[in-house]
Amino acid sequence: MKALFRLILTGSLLCTAPLVHACDVGLHGEYGDYIFKEMDKNGDGAISKKEFDAYHSAQFKKFDLNHDGKITQEEMDSVHEKMAGKCDTRRGGRDETFDERFDESDINHDGALSKDEAEIGMPMLFAHFDEIDTNKDGKITKEEVAAGMKKMHEKMHEQYDEDMKKPDQK
Repeated sequence: MKALFRLILTGSLLCTAPLVHACDVGLHGEYGDYIFKEMDKNGDGAISKKEFDAYHSAQFKKFDLNHDGKITQEEMDSVHEKMAGKCDTRRGGRDETFDERFDESDINHDGALSKDEAEIGMPMLFAHFDEIDTNKDGKITKEEVAAGMKKMHEKMHEQYDEDMKKPDQK
């Protein structure tokens, strides 16, 4: 049971991480609405077990690269690399959409966002501004955002590993 849960959670994290980074949204709000609509194929405002299973079956197929009905760590890593590769641009590995939004929010065009600029243009960055601004200069750069995202993902994985070590609770 833990293996199945871990597989689903890992796959979900791999699928959502680039979108969260690119769209600057959490797993609720716009992105959560998007996933809900993707699953709710008949548009009745509820996700049936059939719709849920169909969506996750399609996700499984994306990860099962050799189509043997199993997902190995190598397949998982390969899909993760492909997804990360979609964000690798000539701009140092960040997603172009993110760069465009960041640049649009950078009102004074100094290559960084002040707290005011982040609040107006990128509210999710604003919500975590103090965590991202590691050098405490009152502004955040694209590099600080990338480092902050990496740190956040590492924390998520550490928490997940801790949770998986706990005995099953029924």
